[in-house]
Amino acid sequence: MVVYLVYGITDCPACLRACADLMEHDKEYVFIETDFARSYREYIKKQFEWKTMPLIVKLSGDEEVLVGGYEDLVYILKKEPKGPD
Repeated sequence: MVVYLVYGITDCPACLRACADLMEHDKEYVFIETDFARSYREYIKKQFEWKTMPLIVKLSGDEEVLVGGYEDLVYILKKEPKGPD
């Protein structure tokens, strides 16, 4: 099972594009809205050593891997076949 976690803000165009691209590629994802949780947003960025939103993580079994931001997701999706993993 592979699920993407998209930490984002609802009025962030890159965050919304990331979700749309994941849907288009038939990938499972969870959007974690951090609009009203500035301190959590800063905490998660520090945990993954990432500075911008969206912050995208790929969960595969027990493995959790930082994808990065929107451009990093686009790069990965181009290499993977469409459809569930």
